[in-house]
Amino acid sequence: MDVIKRTVSKLLRQIADKIDGGTCELDEEQAMNIMATIGHEPLSKDSACSYLNISRSKFDSLVADGKLPKEKKRRGFKELVWFKDELMLSN
Repeated sequence: MDVIKRTVSKLLRQIADKIDGGTCELDEEQAMNIMATIGHEPLSKDSACSYLNISRSKFDSLVADGKLPKEKKRRGFKELVWFKDELMLSN
């Protein structure tokens, strides 16, 4: 498994270097797939507020205004969540 993790790390660094250098050949769909794969992390409201560096009341206001996505329910969990990649896209 360490070999796989090192390979993923190397590939992501290569992609980041190409993006920074303006030579990245990823199209928007490929970039979105990468974001969805590595950024689809569930966050509580408190964690989402910390991630976005905003207060809970500001967060609630942005959700109510449709500027941030609504919460999601996960089967078997009581806590509502937001997904990091969805917050990144909205931000």
